[in-house]
Order: sequence, then C-alpha cells, then structure tokens
Amino acid sequence: MSSGDLALQGVTRSQAGNYSCVASNVEGDGDSNKVELKIMYKPVCRLEQKRIYGVARHENAKILCEVESYPPPDSFRWSFNNSAENVDVPQMRYHSGLHHFSSTLTYTPMNELDYGTVMCWANNLAGRQLEPCIFHVIAAGKPDPPFNCTIANQTSESLEVECSEGFDGGQPQFFMLEVYDQQTEALQANVSAKFPLFTVSGLDPGKILKMIVYSANSKGRSEIVLLEGLMLKVAEKQTVLSLGTRDQLEIAPILGILVGIVAALLLVTVVILGALKVRAAHREGSRALRPGFLPVKEKITLPLRSESEDLFEKDDKNPDVIPANK
Repeated sequence: MSSGDLALQGVTRSQAGNYSCVASNVEGDGDSNKVELKIMYKPVCRLEQKRIYGVARHENAKILCEVESYPPPDSFRWSFNNSAENVDVPQMRYHSGLHHFSSTLTYTPMNELDYGTVMCWANNLAGRQLEPCIFHVIAAGKPDPPFNCTIANQTSESLEVECSEGFDGGQPQFFMLEVYDQQTEALQANVSAKFPLFTVSGLDPGKILKMIVYSANSKGRSEIVLLEGLMLKVAEKQTVLSLGTRDQLEIAPILGILVGIVAALLLVTVVILGALKVRAAHREGSRALRPGFLPVKEKITLPLRSESEDLFEKDDKNPDVIPANK
C-alpha cells in the first residue's frame, strides 16, 4: 500500500468482499466509501452434498448437482460411467436451477448396467470446472442398522438413547426405538425420529428394560440393535448410599465390622467397670460389719498399788520385823 492505493497480488476467493480505508488526524477518524472486490473463479462442487442415490429399476431418481462460482455458471454437462462405458447424458434429461448454481438430473436405471457413477461439470466466464461432482447410483436396499448406541440422562422415569446413523440404503430413512419390560415382554414405549436420538419418559422405576433400535426406509427395515437398561429406583426405596458409588458399597461392610468391634469394646468396658464397682461396694460393707463380730482389743491400764499394800509386802519379805499393828 502506498500513496493511498491498495495493491493486492495473487488474490484468491477468500479475499473477495467489501474494502474501505480509514484516515486519521488530530481531529479524528474518517471512513471512506466501501468498495466491493469480486474474485472470478471457476465452478467448484459445494460441500456436504448427497453423494449416493439408491434407486430401484424403472424408478426415477432426482440427482442434484450444486456448485459455487463467480460469475454464476452458464451451463452444465452430465456424463454416466460404469464398468463398460462412459457416455454423455442428453441435455433433455437435466435442467438448471432458478439461480443457475445447480442442475438436476432425472435418472432412471433400466437394468444392472445402468447402475454406476454419474458426474457433472459447470462452466462460467472463468472457465470449465476442473474436478467434476461425482455421484453414485446403486440399487436401492434396506438401510444399515444404527451403531454406537448409548443410554444417557437416565432417571427413575426417563432416559435418552443416542446412536450414529448407518448407510440409508440410498433412500430416505427414519429411526425407531421400542422399549419392553424384560420380565413381562410388555411394550412400554414406541418412539420414531428422523435422527437416531430418542427421549423416553413415563417409565416405571426399578424395572429392567429391553430396548430395540433400528432404521427403516421404503425398502424395509434394518437389523435391530439390542440394548438393556435398569431404571433407577425412587429415592425412598433406594438401598444404595446417597452418593451411589461402587467404592461406598465396598466400604459399607468394613464400616459395619468396625462399628461392631467398637460396640463390643464398649460393652466389655461397661462390664469391667460394673464388676469393679460391685467389688468396691463389697469391701465397704465388710468394714462396716467388723466391730460387731471382731472386737478390737483395747489397751488395759492396771491401777497403781496403795502404800499400805506396799508396806505389807515389805513385812512379808522381812520376818524379823514385827508389824506395828500386831
């Protein structure tokens, strides 16, 4: 970019769009008018088109070819290829769409050789489409069964079943889910859907369910996919711990054993304390009864002798002295 001019080299489709410039000074910013840049390019196939068509013999198939280009295409060309030949399709058998970005071929297979590959090219001012849009015409058949089916968002009364789509057999398909009580074989629910995503409600809690999933089209139904599920019990009837984890279920017996051991230890402790208390009470009772049948010996103090008794005793010991009172 120089002197207010923008030069783009090697432009591609992604650079198409509106361009504008902004000038700034001390007073502020100013925007220019927008200029649209259009990039001319040859037609290319639009992504996410239906590529496989299942058709029965003598049945008309509408094969749609869509392209992107600038400017729009001014013409289309179709051809058919099988293992034996490659031929151009007459122009009378196809027509362009309203906006000229699509062409629809009406194709009717009459025998086995009419099944094969159909290709289309578009042309515009930039040139002819380099890579054709390729479509496969096959004999229509039953669809393939759904796969990768899983059960999700399960509650005591509802659940969801989600699968991946299989091949549709070349025909529009739809999907079915049948829910049975596994014990009584009674049908609990029957749900159809355009896509293999089902929501089932109003189920009975605590039941074991058998679920059958399959797809179908105008040619018939696919093989079934069998699922089994156990409906959760309501909260009042659940015997699982509140968190409901496997680890908690494994820890529960251990907790029971520990509680039993602690209770036994407490019981033994109470018995021992009771025995010690009874023994102490027995000793106290023995001390209270001892004075009645085991009298304690008391210290006896003998009286002192009188002087007269001492005098007589002295006289007895000295016979030659005559007592004064004799």
